[in-house]
Amino acid sequence: MRRALAVGALVAAMALAGCGSTETPKKVGTTATQPTSAGQTSQQQVFKVGDVIQLGQLQFVVNGVREDKGSQFLKPPAGKRWVVVDATVVNKSDQPAAISSLAMFQVKDADGRQYSITIGPDLNGHLDGELAAADRMRGEVAFEVPATAKGLQLVFHPNLLGFGQAIVALGE
Repeated sequence: MRRALAVGALVAAMALAGCGSTETPKKVGTTATQPTSAGQTSQQQVFKVGDVIQLGQLQFVVNGVREDKGSQFLKPPAGKRWVVVDATVVNKSDQPAAISSLAMFQVKDADGRQYSITIGPDLNGHLDGELAAADRMRGEVAFEVPATAKGLQLVFHPNLLGFGQAIVALGE
């Protein structure tokens, strides 16, 4: 019985994975301009801070980047630094969307090394939870990276099954 349930769950997971399609990110504007038509495609593969990016039914923009030195009691370990990204996610669909900073955001450096979020810095809002249809969520996500890391880019992959991603140069 357990084996049949496990096989059934595996088949269902494979079927769901096969239902997804790869999403291509599109620049639909910048924070300084009005969004352009969603039908336009962009040759740009690496976006900039301030670009409004459409990926599936979500729009995403990096509003800014800062470094956090920590507090009197909690600081980055020696040889590390905390990079904090301020971002906004907008749900353009008529259905709620699950947002998870842990699952949807990573930072990578010029050497291709990837870094996950950290919980040390004091953040102004967060990017986690259910995002209602036609609503927006703004918050910060923090990453611990080597102090010498250069060419940092934020990787945003909103589909938890891994289809499609947008890359934003963090301007270092």
